[in-house]
Amino acid sequence: MRHLFLYLFCFGFLISFSQSKKAEKLYNNARTEFKTNNIEKTIELLGKAIADSPTYMDAILFKADLHSRRNEKAEALSLYEEALKSGAPYYVNLFYGEILFETQDYPKAKKVLQRYLNSPGVTEKYLKKVSFLIKCCDFATHAMANPKEFNTANLGAQINTDQLEYFPSISADGLSLVFTQRRMEGPKTDEDFWITKRDSQNGSWNQANPLPGNLNTPLNEGAQSLSANGKVMFFTSCGRPGGHGSCDIYASFYNNQRGWSKPYNLGPDVNTSNWESQPSISPDGKTLYFTRGKSGESKNTDIYFTTLNTAGLWSRAQKIKGLVNTSGQEGAPFIHFDNRSLYFTSNGHPGMGKTDFFVSYRKKDDTWGAPINLGYPINTSANEFSLVVAPNGKMGFYASEKEEGGMGGMDLYSFDLPPESQAIEIAYVKGTVTNKKTKEYLSASLEFSDLANNDKKIRDVSDKSGKYFTVLPANSDYGLSIQKKGYLFYSKNFSLATQIAERAFELNVELQPIEVGQKVKLENVFFDSKSFELSAKSESELKSLAHFLKNNTTVVLLVEGHTDAVGSSKNNQLLSENRAKAVQQSLLAQGIDGKRIKIRGFGSEQPVATNETEEGRQLNRRTEIKILEY
Repeated sequence: MRHLFLYLFCFGFLISFSQSKKAEKLYNNARTEFKTNNIEKTIELLGKAIADSPTYMDAILFKADLHSRRNEKAEALSLYEEALKSGAPYYVNLFYGEILFETQDYPKAKKVLQRYLNSPGVTEKYLKKVSFLIKCCDFATHAMANPKEFNTANLGAQINTDQLEYFPSISADGLSLVFTQRRMEGPKTDEDFWITKRDSQNGSWNQANPLPGNLNTPLNEGAQSLSANGKVMFFTSCGRPGGHGSCDIYASFYNNQRGWSKPYNLGPDVNTSNWESQPSISPDGKTLYFTRGKSGESKNTDIYFTTLNTAGLWSRAQKIKGLVNTSGQEGAPFIHFDNRSLYFTSNGHPGMGKTDFFVSYRKKDDTWGAPINLGYPINTSANEFSLVVAPNGKMGFYASEKEEGGMGGMDLYSFDLPPESQAIEIAYVKGTVTNKKTKEYLSASLEFSDLANNDKKIRDVSDKSGKYFTVLPANSDYGLSIQKKGYLFYSKNFSLATQIAERAFELNVELQPIEVGQKVKLENVFFDSKSFELSAKSESELKSLAHFLKNNTTVVLLVEGHTDAVGSSKNNQLLSENRAKAVQQSLLAQGIDGKRIKIRGFGSEQPVATNETEEGRQLNRRTEIKILEY
């Protein structure tokens, strides 16, 4: 819509109002200067033409649009007002309304734009765009009347300089912050990665330094995304040899001895001849979100995603499904560690002007819901970009050059997210998996289940060095099962509800090679008091046990039921047998041969703790499996 007058000017479709010969000559000279890109002289000559003939509409509109292009809003507004007073065509309301919107005079902008819509000459081409701009006026007016708590804070001189710092990314433990820095003077002015560590004791950031390893080059590297464990980084680089287009997405891996590895291109299923940028990796490392457009300046960019398969290859990227992408510009996606909250920028949803920060929440069908604008003054009439949200879901980090008290250039800031825009606070579980006998590290499959909702499962695999790092929503109770062929089924439940200080839970696991006579307590099999009906919370555990039997086909096991000493021995014996039978029936229903599952109830005969306390009685109420054959 903008600069339509210059379009008309270039094709000679101009407005004829009365003006002197002198003014016409000055105007024609201005056109000549404009064609040579001498804007200053063009404006000077137009000013003289208007001074000679104050109602010279072509000169007024030409000069107004030039000031608008130069971001000289006050001058442009004054000229458009003058033009409208002198009987300018209806479409000048569009130019005038746009600038009023950009200067945050939203109520007046709405009136002017509405006047444009009510004009008989309005075209279908602009009807949709102007209607959207009016919606933005309504949103912005309401947003400014109801500002959000912001509490912005500069991250300090340890991170920010008088140069440009932007695109922050943070690890799931909240202790590593990587960002892009660009120096505008000196021998090295390309984009590079810098890193700072947070002091876990006092919460302050240490002095930032260039990222060690092989990532920083004489080329531009930026817009990075750090994996939850801080060991993998996805980033954008443009014009690299072997690339697929203008800008591609790359990945690099961290090694304790060598630092960051040489990056590799994610390949043609992700990178194309178009512009791919601004990656964000999911907390499980299996889904990558990014922005794609014909170019970085494209008026239509969308958010895409690709998934990692078991062979380590990325799928062909496709647009995310749901209500996020529009015909405008969506970009800078950040998937929070809760794997549910997607933050991004857009000018295609009602906002304050240009691009605003939004959040969309994942729905049960894996589509993305209606975006929520983060509000004013987080969003302004300027372009907002590069937002990430801390593991606690409450604090955001972003880049800005408009905040007072900055170090110069563009700085990194933190701020408090409004409650309706927050993510779920996360905690993380980390540890190692080893062979109990040999102490060698094992790569094994892990499954975490939310005990309050069996539909919520998070799967992970320990690496070759036995290490795992898994992000989980905080303030919940979880069941964990670990499996590896040839090893006993491992089962444990734990709570993250009390892990407030560090939001971390360390669990090192020793897997026992399968041997006849060994026992395993089914930590996540639950029954109601004095009942042998399996609780819904047991579903994940029993599925994992069935998987163990299917993976180790020669195993024959005994399911043992045990109770505490409360009540009669006869009732406890019967209860323990029925509970063992309930487990057996569940396994049979999952296709396990009944010949491989024996059952026995022991009542209260084999306590593992005292029956004098509730804690002891709880330990005695248990279900175990014993290996009979292998």
